[in-house]
Amino acid sequence: MRNQPPCIAWAEKLALRREDLSPADRAALDAHLQTCSACEAAQEDYHFLDSRLRALPLSPLKPFPRLSTQISAHDDATTDIPEKVRVRDTDSLPRVSLPVRRRSASHLAFILQRAIPVTLVATLILALLTIFGFQIISRTGFHATGSTILSYQGHSDYVDAVAWSPNGQYIASGGWDGIVQVWDAQTGASIITYRGQSDVVSAVAWSPDGQYIASASWDGTVRVWNAFTGQLRTLYTNHTDIVSALSWSPNGQYIASASWDSTVQVWYALTGETIRVYRGHTEFGHGEFVDAVAWSPNGQYIASGDRSNTIKVWDPFSGKTLMTDDEFNWDGGIVEAIAWSPDGTRIAVGSRDKSVRIWQAFNGQLLLNYSRHTNEVSALAWSPNGRYIASGSWDSTVQVWNASTGATIYTYRGHNNTVAALAWSPNGRYIASGSWDRTVQVWYAPPSPAR
Repeated sequence: MRNQPPCIAWAEKLALRREDLSPADRAALDAHLQTCSACEAAQEDYHFLDSRLRALPLSPLKPFPRLSTQISAHDDATTDIPEKVRVRDTDSLPRVSLPVRRRSASHLAFILQRAIPVTLVATLILALLTIFGFQIISRTGFHATGSTILSYQGHSDYVDAVAWSPNGQYIASGGWDGIVQVWDAQTGASIITYRGQSDVVSAVAWSPDGQYIASASWDGTVRVWNAFTGQLRTLYTNHTDIVSALSWSPNGQYIASASWDSTVQVWYALTGETIRVYRGHTEFGHGEFVDAVAWSPNGQYIASGDRSNTIKVWDPFSGKTLMTDDEFNWDGGIVEAIAWSPDGTRIAVGSRDKSVRIWQAFNGQLLLNYSRHTNEVSALAWSPNGRYIASGSWDSTVQVWNASTGATIYTYRGHNNTVAALAWSPNGRYIASGSWDRTVQVWYAPPSPAR
């Protein structure tokens, strides 16, 4: 059940469809949902149930039109019987006038014609609830936020990387055991184990079409391989030190890989041909380890962060730097994680100073400073709708919070060591968190209202 019920004052409006609310009520309800997670959850439940009912196919059963037609025809035929015949026929019947009998038959037909469809619909709904009830309950969020669906324990060492497949059916995870595991997100069943890397797997990313996985390693390479056969497609070896992070371009053609050799390199994913070597994290002959990289949702920009508190936003094809730490005016500490908002207007930055800062992507304006963790922030993930951020920390927690207000929505405490990786499911209902406790936990995310 929910942690708390929705507000009584809003219960009626939450149950209505948006088109049934007045513009003023819609605006007031939207404003309330920004501050009340319980009502958000309740509205999501109502919207889901409504969508499932709307999706039900029309019943192939007919309301027995022949029954009413035959009775009406019988009434009409009776009306046309000659008077003598009708009198003679009634001698053996109870003494009830024919007009009354006809009215009774018509009334019965009227009742049956209307009652049978209602009965059929009620029976259908009851059958659907009986068959699909458990699925509906599980999908509508009656499970408490943070309820663990499964704990995947296929790794023998720290888990440093987690990525959800674009279709939401699979999860890829990598760790200090040097392997990448692909497994079923609902059951935990292992699909394939990839052993191509010779050192720690520091990052994994699915191609946008879900066919390939790119894995980065401390062995200085990035490998692109078939997600379901393990066949190697591309081996990228142009870095000269640990590859710490990678990001696939939204169109699936390119990969950006960040390294301790102080570069971010952009290359063709399926050929390994280098397009750009970005050296913006090397200044005055001194380079910094680059630990974070993320491609913007529109594919036009890359954000990267290093260990000298520097954030860069740059053009992946021209190499031109659009924004750097002077504009960001930030001295928060080593940059450990970077994530773009789904609309591409904001950048979230996780730091060793225990904070997450949200910046406006192109003018360096600081929008929010989230500082509820008690240790380094090592992982970030935006919710698909852009309203929330999940942040993982060395304090062993995952905190989910409002990206606009900084209000903490939920704290997940299912791990007992550093949370090093996070991924939000494509449908927004689940979060996968990888930890140095050697597990990946999949759990229910705080619900958000349907729009």
